[in-house]
Formats: sequence, C-alpha cells, structure tokens
Amino acid sequence: MAASSSGLTKQALYEAVPGYSEAVSFDAKEKMFDRDKKALREAGVQLETVQHEPGEVERYVIAKGSIDWPPDFLLTPEQLGLVELAAKAWNTKQFSVPARTALFRLKSRGAVEASRELSFLSPRLLVRHKAFTPLAEAIEETRAVLFDYRVPSQEARTRQVNPLKLRLIQGEWVLLAQRDGEIRNYLLRRIVSQVKQTGASFEPVDQAQIAQAEKELLDFTQRNQAELEVVEDSEAWWHFGEESKIKINFMDEDLLAEDLMEFGNEIRVLSPASLAEKIRSRLQAVVKLHA
Repeated sequence: MAASSSGLTKQALYEAVPGYSEAVSFDAKEKMFDRDKKALREAGVQLETVQHEPGEVERYVIAKGSIDWPPDFLLTPEQLGLVELAAKAWNTKQFSVPARTALFRLKSRGAVEASRELSFLSPRLLVRHKAFTPLAEAIEETRAVLFDYRVPSQEARTRQVNPLKLRLIQGEWVLLAQRDGEIRNYLLRRIVSQVKQTGASFEPVDQAQIAQAEKELLDFTQRNQAELEVVEDSEAWWHFGEESKIKINFMDEDLLAEDLMEFGNEIRVLSPASLAEKIRSRLQAVVKLHA
C-alpha cells in the first residue's frame, strides 16, 4: 500500500518486509512468499504482476479497488465493537477464519478502535452438525459430495449432490443442493454418515435459481405452523418466551415432535392434530419400552 503505483519487485519485497531476511535459503524465501500471497488472497487482497518494459523484472502491485475503503462508510466505536463480537461468535472453522480476516481489514482501514464497553460479552454461534464443515468446504470449492440421508419411515439412502448453500431456517440447518438438475433441500439432522467429496467439480449455479429455491423453502416454513399451550413458569414457558399460548413455524414436523417431547406435559399441542399424534405415539412407545 505504501509503494508507488509501479509496484515492487520480489527482491525489493524480500528486503522491505520483516521476516524474509531470517530465511535460511532462497527456496525458503520462495515458500514464505507463496504462503503470504495465499494469505493475502484469502483476505480478499488481489495481487497483480506488471512489466513496464519488455524483459523487465516483474513487479507486484495491489489490484485497484481490492482493498479500498468506501469514502462514505464510517463506523463508530460501538458499531465496530458489535462487528468484533459478531466475528468472535463463530466457533466453526469454516466461518471463524473469514470473520477474523474481515475484522482485521476493518481495523486496519478504520479510524476508530472497538468499544471496550462491549468486551464483557462473549457470544458463541455453535454448529453441532458434523456435516456442516465438509459441506461448507465443498460449497466453496464447488465439489460434489456423497452422504447417507434418512427420511421418516425409510432406510437411509445415499445421495450425491452439488452443494450450493447452507441456511439456518426456523432453528434447523438446511443444505440447498442440486441433484438430477433440480435444487433440493436437505436437513443436516437427517444426514447420518460422513460427508465425502466425490472428486468431481460442478459448474456454479445461477444465483437467481438459488434465491428462488430459498424463497420457496421459506414460504414452505411459513405455511407450516404449530400452536402450543404452555404451562406457566415451567421450563417450556421460559424457553418459548414467557407466553401461555404460542405459534411457531417449523421445517419438519417429525423433528419438531422430537424436540417438543423433552418438555413432557409442560406443553399441549393445539394444532396441527398430526403433530399432537406424533408426540403421543412417541411417548407411548417410550412408556412401553421402559415403564
């Protein structure tokens, strides 16, 4: 950033950047240089090589606009503090590194320090599904994957899909993926095997198609609504926001029934009747097996 627009040669960078002088050999410097170029790319900084004269040694420059700070974009100390909390919240490998990188770029270009008034907060966004990280990596690399998937009342079956997007919808992590030319959705809770890459890559899908599939999925959850009656001052009452009657939207009725069972007689399903019956039959099965 401090160099002129004509850029710097690799040798000039070796002399100017601390650390390269400690390399024990030229090959070691080259490996360090490749490592640093990769780190810059991952941070969103694009390097370009230029030659001003034929036969001249290549020079490195930062691509115009790759690290520009919008002139009308300002952050207060409180706003930057909230961004820092958001970046620290991710506990997954897939999101924690990009979050920290984004925070580093904000701080390096911003004019304010994060507010220490928010430092006592330490939110954590937990992703407990083992399938999450390999799916996120496959999405980034546009690689097809295989996994075993189980739907209610059926044996698990192997699916080969092109993973497109991960979304948290109504408390459930959902994978949007292309299979047999169509975009479908898969609940991560129903993936019952390791996620394996097939080695095959796929062409990126048009974002408009993904957005449409996502909208249809959201519309589907809006049509799926359950009404519950909750016992006051119970664990369920506190869990659902201190209300005696609530309405919740859901992705999957069978999974919702499993989740609601833990509250026992603290809740009563008013609708739909099919949800109430699923909870009742599951509880009867527990009694039969263990009473």
